[in-house]
Amino acid sequence: MKLMKLKKYWCADVIRSDGKMVQYRLTLDLQMALNSDSRGRNEMQRALLVIPLTPYYDPRSSKSKDKSGVPPFGIGMVKKIYRMSANRAHHLQISRSQFIGYQYWSVRPFKICNTYLKHDYPWFSQKQIAADITYWQNRLFKAHVRPSRWWQWVTNLRIKRQLRRISRDAYRQQRRKWVL
Repeated sequence: MKLMKLKKYWCADVIRSDGKMVQYRLTLDLQMALNSDSRGRNEMQRALLVIPLTPYYDPRSSKSKDKSGVPPFGIGMVKKIYRMSANRAHHLQISRSQFIGYQYWSVRPFKICNTYLKHDYPWFSQKQIAADITYWQNRLFKAHVRPSRWWQWVTNLRIKRQLRRISRDAYRQQRRKWVL
């Protein structure tokens, strides 16, 4: 099956639980949905979206015994979605497909949101996703909410490890962007 080339891609500004805004390109299945259904664009506003917290890497290019190129995952809230030219969007990190709209995550119990969003991710990513959902749901009702320091510390270790795997040079260049 040949991948479809788009002239413009849907992208999103996503706020992570640490307050940083990061741009992501949406997955191809979300691209198709947003192109065909304008109501889906409203659904994405303030949605919780599963995002990679570091870039992926090709484990074949590494001499490491760990052959998993999968990054740690977390949850971010979509601030806005917009179209971007393929040339510019090509350089953005790609989000995951799992999201839950604001009208659902703001009223649904934690367990329902967590069951859907944690999907089949590794255990540590599932725990980070759970901590992020708790953070975003608490933000609705409390004035001063902080992300879980424990899971932020664990995830920062995983982020640093993944960035070191990618390459020493890329790690130094991207450290400020990715560390929570």
